[in-house]
Amino acid sequence: MTIRKFARVWSVLALGAAMLTAGAVVPASASAAVSAPRQVWSLPPQQSIPNLDAGGPAGTVVYPPDGQRHRGPSDVSIQAPPYTRITAVDLSCSGQACPVSIAADGKSATGQLTASSWDFIRPLTVHVVADADAPLAGGNFSGTFTLEGTTQPLTVHITPGIQGIIAGRLRNTSPAGGGVRVLAVDPGTNAEAAGLLPGDLITDVAGTPTPTVNDLDAVLSGKRSGVTYTVTVKRGGALVTLQIPLDPEP
Repeated sequence: MTIRKFARVWSVLALGAAMLTAGAVVPASASAAVSAPRQVWSLPPQQSIPNLDAGGPAGTVVYPPDGQRHRGPSDVSIQAPPYTRITAVDLSCSGQACPVSIAADGKSATGQLTASSWDFIRPLTVHVVADADAPLAGGNFSGTFTLEGTTQPLTVHITPGIQGIIAGRLRNTSPAGGGVRVLAVDPGTNAEAAGLLPGDLITDVAGTPTPTVNDLDAVLSGKRSGVTYTVTVKRGGALVTLQIPLDPEP
């Protein structure tokens, strides 16, 4: 009897070892729990790079959907490219609240998809404009778009511009250093339409003093035509402020 009982125990142990070796499923009540693999996904890159004119209309950056279900809530963080501002963010929400907050200067934005789970089946879009002080040469500039901790570049192309001028005949006062005298204003120009008159004395542009023609040229260097700047002139003993869109350099 003792030998038979020992043989039965040995048979049970051998069967258990064989099941483990063959990869048998461990019951849920087993002490060693098996964790489910974590879903791996990536935010697709933007579809195309928009062309922006400095001081012009907004362009749209589009991030295509990945077609997957995401566990929420999901956070969005956006940094605008240099020389641009964010004007709107569309998280393509349906059936859930998706609050978006854009910083006062437009340089950053945040958002959230608040549902406990959501299907990424519609594109996410960001609308940006190029600042008036963008470099005259233009070029590509990149910020970032982050969703659930995954980041992609947010890239725009700012188109090259044309050097801007105040269109007229200008000269130094005598003695030099008292401002820039307007001898004549070119007809049909932005300067004429903005109200610049012969005899005006330009004292500053955009808050920067212009005691001489060289100083005025330095202030306008790199500034784009078509962009409006505040110009202060002395006229008949009074200070007058004009908003002058710069004309293109011939």
